[in-house]
Amino acid sequence: MSEVVDQFYEAIRTGDTATLDAVIAEEFCLICPTQNHVLSGIYEGKRRFFEEVTPHVFGCVNPEDITFCQAHQVVVDTGEVVVAMAQNHGCGRTGERYDQTYLHVFKIRDGQIQALIEGFDTALANHALWCGVEPLIPDVPASLANLDRFRRA
Repeated sequence: MSEVVDQFYEAIRTGDTATLDAVIAEEFCLICPTQNHVLSGIYEGKRRFFEEVTPHVFGCVNPEDITFCQAHQVVVDTGEVVVAMAQNHGCGRTGERYDQTYLHVFKIRDGQIQALIEGFDTALANHALWCGVEPLIPDVPASLANLDRFRRA
């Protein structure tokens, strides 16, 4: 399923919302298993991802100053689970550098991403992107026990 992950990253990198929409399942679930971060928790549904999460993230950057997922590499592909790393380079609206490395674990079924666990340097994100920004309210608070949602996807 590396090709689905490649399409996901290319869509993020280029802003191709049609492709992003096609590779994300309706029952999509974003899992940020971190504490004390603007996106800590679980976000259920494709609509919530597009209408709340992505505007919250991309609203903290000027697209001319950053390229999200500028480079990526698939590390493991078991068919249904794909582990990949991605990097972006640029600045947040704060003017601070946001050269971030992400670790992503994708759950893919029927050619669509059902769930995504996202790990990254939360201190860097808080400093460069979300200094003073209110956190989103997740559907489920962050907790390692909530990773059951990934297994069920």
